[in-house]
Amino acid sequence: MTLNELIHFLQFADSALPVGAFAFSNALETAVEQRVVYDAATLAEFVGEQLRQSATSDGVAALAARRATLAGDYEALLSIDARLIRSKLSDELRQMLCRMGRKLAELSVQTSGDPILVRWRDDIVARCTAGCYPVTQGIVFALGGLDARSLFAAQQYGVMTTTLNAALRCLRVTHFDTQRIITRLARLVEELYEQVHEMSVDEIYSFAPVLDVLASLHERGSARMFMN
Repeated sequence: MTLNELIHFLQFADSALPVGAFAFSNALETAVEQRVVYDAATLAEFVGEQLRQSATSDGVAALAARRATLAGDYEALLSIDARLIRSKLSDELRQMLCRMGRKLAELSVQTSGDPILVRWRDDIVARCTAGCYPVTQGIVFALGGLDARSLFAAQQYGVMTTTLNAALRCLRVTHFDTQRIITRLARLVEELYEQVHEMSVDEIYSFAPVLDVLASLHERGSARMFMN
């Protein structure tokens, strides 16, 4: 990476990027309420399972969107977006992907102004496409000259930090615990990239029954600090 590319990577991988990630928890409150997660060890297992589920769906879509952007294939972007949103069972999860995707598109138009991003933002606003966050990430990283590994790392890091930041408010864990979990799961992210980086959009899947059940319970649950 050049320094310019490195700064772009840090910018768009930052958990404080103003796209609304702070409003979501990936149903952690319900996992805590149901005693699926109750300490740092079970939190690490929970986040690891989220990474696996996300890698074979959001991760594959993000990588495919990057390839489509580099190829100048806008119709492929629309197809990837439609395929990804159909793979999500939870209404709240779909809402999270769409809200964050639109915010990232709007932000990127302001900072870049690239015609592809303008068209993508306009299609999201017009509801011609869902505008899922991972697909928008793929477009942004491609236009920023960032490679596939960087994109996948940012996508997976976002999954981790969304849940771990929420955990600091829902569990008796410390910042030391959450940073240890990130260090430990970094190895898993490397393994997942090797598994999914050549997968096509048609191979997207997100089989994780416990996570799906928790997400459905969270939609109507009483223990809620976050939207998702």
